[in-house]
Amino acid sequence: YEAQNKTGNKVLDTVLTTKSLYCTKHGITFTCVADGTLLDFMDVMDICSIFGNALDNAIEHEKKEKAENRYIFLKILRKGKMVSIRIENYCETFPELSEAGLPVHSSKKDSELHGYGTKSMQYIAEKYGANFRIFSEKNLFVVSMLFPIE
Repeated sequence: YEAQNKTGNKVLDTVLTTKSLYCTKHGITFTCVADGTLLDFMDVMDICSIFGNALDNAIEHEKKEKAENRYIFLKILRKGKMVSIRIENYCETFPELSEAGLPVHSSKKDSELHGYGTKSMQYIAEKYGANFRIFSEKNLFVVSMLFPIE
């Protein structure tokens, strides 16, 4: 029951619960502070794609970190007339970014498939008029999105 998430958005809850269980199994501390009702303007598939891709990328990275450093934090909150989404994970060495602001290298075996998840998140953010950024903050890899809302 600890892994169950109750954000107010059933689709988000399903994605977060699945990822939370996986994190627990692999010794990754996963913390979530989210008001899922803020995502009601978004298509179901877009919610699945954003959070599925972002958390899959974070989990993939954290599995390579020392056990004591394995950490993922997700936050969804309202800031005035904006919805802020922030997903961060521990990252000792920040990857090089392209001019488009996306990671250049991948740890995936098939480099041909590299980057589609991140590009998909960026596309969805742009679809809703959001600001999408990837950056480092101390020893954190951060994916940040800021969506305008009515």
